[in-house]
Amino acid sequence: MCDFSVFRKFSADRRGSIAILFALAAVALFGTASFAVDYSRAISLETRMRQALDAAVLAGIKAGEGSARIAAANAVFNQNMGESEPSVQLNFTSPNADQFTGTARTRLRTTLASAIGVTGLNVEALSTALKKTSGKVCILVLDKTASQAFLVNGGATVEAPDCEIHVHSKANPAAIFNSGTEIDSKKLCLAGSNIIDNGGSHPNLQTRCDVADDPYVGRYPEPANAACDYSNLNFNGGNVNLSPGVYCGWINFNSQPNVTFAPGVYVVKNGGWNVNGGTWRGNGVTFYFADTSKIQFNSAVDAVITAPTSGAYENVVIFEKAGLPRSPFVLDDSRGFNITGLVYLPSRDTIFNGGSQVESKDFTIVVNTLILDQTRWNLDSSSTEIAGGGSSADHVRLIN
Repeated sequence: MCDFSVFRKFSADRRGSIAILFALAAVALFGTASFAVDYSRAISLETRMRQALDAAVLAGIKAGEGSARIAAANAVFNQNMGESEPSVQLNFTSPNADQFTGTARTRLRTTLASAIGVTGLNVEALSTALKKTSGKVCILVLDKTASQAFLVNGGATVEAPDCEIHVHSKANPAAIFNSGTEIDSKKLCLAGSNIIDNGGSHPNLQTRCDVADDPYVGRYPEPANAACDYSNLNFNGGNVNLSPGVYCGWINFNSQPNVTFAPGVYVVKNGGWNVNGGTWRGNGVTFYFADTSKIQFNSAVDAVITAPTSGAYENVVIFEKAGLPRSPFVLDDSRGFNITGLVYLPSRDTIFNGGSQVESKDFTIVVNTLILDQTRWNLDSSSTEIAGGGSSADHVRLIN
């Protein structure tokens, strides 16, 4: 008969099993630590590859198309990665002119993790650059410090789905949107972050936005205006035919005259035009404010005016002398202010009141500040474009 007492004693002694468990745990801990070290190396390499690839695709998409893109991307990637890293396989694709994608792959040889059978780790990076198609700015408000630089009141509506509105102000508030208003634009871009939002609809509002610069500074020559061709005129109803020239003092249009403008430049100087109703018609017409003079539109004017299509003032329908102090420009209660071209009044605090209407598919306005009150606008930017999203139309960005 066998004596099992020895076996019973051995099974009751836990010292041997503890040693075995410790040994197994030590192997597991060593393997985990080894893998963690090499995994950290792989993450660091992946970060460097991605950063180099980001720079590469950005350089590539700016370099043109086809082989020029790939050559530029390869050069920038290699410059950023250096030659000490593992061999990296690059692949660049360009599905269209506005997109450029790069992938980078390599295999990192492990150090400590090889002791547990892991001899290498695959490392991969992906990056895509997209050429940003800039929107066209149809309303540009320039004052950087004015409070309420853009004020939308009284049920005003702006239908401009294909163009942008940019406001430079960083005041508190930079803009006010009141109830019952509607701004349908591709983007409503405010440099500042403070607004007063009392309701209405403005779904594409962006604050702290990269606003467009004024591209028209110094572009247009000052027309000759030393001598006055016409001074202090009064028109009372009927048909009025006007010719280009320098109009000085106050020119009054009363009793709703029907005014026809011959093509050319109309200089407004030392006073202004006071317009009380009627109709305006003119093709190839430019109005120039030689000083703080203005055109004051009152009581339901029906205007259809187009800018010149060639020459020094191509596509410019209204502009002013450079460097003027702030002054108002007001349009009240029009039956339709339908103008084709650029309205360039960077010194003017501009107010469109009382149901004034603008119907134009070729319209850009640049002003100091802007108030829209009970207005109804339906517009698109003019062929004299302001590129959205900054001063340059060629923007690119990373999308992953």
